[in-house]
Amino acid sequence: MDRLLVLVALAAPALALGQPTPPSPSPAAPAQAAAAKAPRSLLDEIDARYKERDAPGAMDAMGKKLEDAVKQWPDDYEVLWRMSRHYFWLSDDPDLAKKEKSRIGKAGWEVGDRATAANPARVEGWHYAAAGVGNYALGIGVLTALAQGIEGKFKDRLSHAEAIDPRFESGGIQTAWGRFWYELPWPKYSAKRSRAALGRALEMNPDNVRARVYLADLDEKEDEPAQAKAELQKAIASPPGRYDAPEERRWQAVARKKLAAPADAGKGPEVPQGGG
Repeated sequence: MDRLLVLVALAAPALALGQPTPPSPSPAAPAQAAAAKAPRSLLDEIDARYKERDAPGAMDAMGKKLEDAVKQWPDDYEVLWRMSRHYFWLSDDPDLAKKEKSRIGKAGWEVGDRATAANPARVEGWHYAAAGVGNYALGIGVLTALAQGIEGKFKDRLSHAEAIDPRFESGGIQTAWGRFWYELPWPKYSAKRSRAALGRALEMNPDNVRARVYLADLDEKEDEPAQAKAELQKAIASPPGRYDAPEERRWQAVARKKLAAPADAGKGPEVPQGGG
C-alpha cells in the first residue's frame, strides 16, 4: 500500500495589474459587474442527489449538471466546492485503479483550490481540496509524492479547514489526520498521533465507519489483531443512515471485506484518506 496522503500547491487567483483607471461606473454598473451565481434551486437539487450518490447512475447525472454549472458560473464558490466534493467521492472509491484515482483526485484538488480562491473563509473548499490532494497522492505513490515535497501543502489545506470548522463532515477532518499519520513512512509515521486523531473523530461522531476501519488498520499494523477485528465489527454494527448513508455503506463494505479476508492476507484493500 502506498503510504502518503499529501499533495500539490494552492493555485492563486490572477490579478490584473497596471491597467488604466476605468471611468466612473453608471448607477447600473455594479449590478452588471457582480459575479453571476447559480440558482439556489440547482444547488438544492445537487445536494439532494448527493445524498443518494451511490444509487446506479446518480453520479453521472449529477456530474453532468455540475460540469454545466461550472461552465456557466466559473467563479461561483457554491458550484466549485460541490464539484470538488463530487470528484472526491469518485476518486475515493476503494476499488478504483491508481491511475484513475490520481487523475480524478487531481481534478478535485484543482477545483477545490479554485473554490478557496473564490472564498477562503469557508471550510468546504479547503476540505475537499485536501481530500482530492490525498487521493492524487495515493495514485502517484509515496516516493513520487515525497520527491515533490508536497507534504506541507496537504497539511496546509487540512489545517485551514480545521481552523474554520473542526467538526465539518462528522469528524472527517480528524479522520484525515488519523490516516495521514498512519500512512507516513518511518520516521514520520506516528501510531500515537494517528490513534489520537481517530479518537477525536469518534468523539465527534461515534458512528464514523471510516474512522473505525482506519483504527482497525492501525491496530493491525501495531500487531493488535483482536483489537482490529473488534473495530471492524463495530464498523458494521449499525445500519446505514445515522449520518451519511452512502459513506457508511461504502466503508461498511470495506470492513466486511477485511473481516472475511484470511488472517494472513495482510491489511486488505488499499483505502484512501479523508471523508465526506
